[in-house]
Amino acid sequence: VPEGAALRRGARVLDAGTASGYHACRLAALVVPENVVSVERIAALAAWGRRNLDRSGFAAVTVVTGDGSLGCPERAPFDVILATAGAPRLPGAWPRQLSDRGRIVAPVGRSRNLQDLLVAQRRPDGGLDLRRGTPCAFVPLVGRDAWPEG
Repeated sequence: VPEGAALRRGARVLDAGTASGYHACRLAALVVPENVVSVERIAALAAWGRRNLDRSGFAAVTVVTGDGSLGCPERAPFDVILATAGAPRLPGAWPRQLSDRGRIVAPVGRSRNLQDLLVAQRRPDGGLDLRRGTPCAFVPLVGRDAWPEG
């Protein structure tokens, strides 16, 4: 879990990219399982992540099959949005789903194979303070407001 997330017990967290469920397990152990929502676009991966979360004692984590670049507006607001896949830019839906002073930590920019870790914090006026960090390489975030399929 990235340091820039500033997680605290009880925080409401959106995990964009469930895959095996490992990251969602880590988040659930740090905050409260009921407060973690994990979104995965590939139904088979969402099911795999769900099984792994159940086996690990984190059945209370919500797993949603859907486009992670759109977030999960029906469960918003979130104190923290974390992405485990790299986007070409910060998806536009994510800032609208943040609580006051909420944070987004996501690999963004450069190319499909190389990003910078971006930390965005919502200001009281609704704008975002952005800080680009360490170069990194994540799998691509594929979706309507991310990289196209293929």
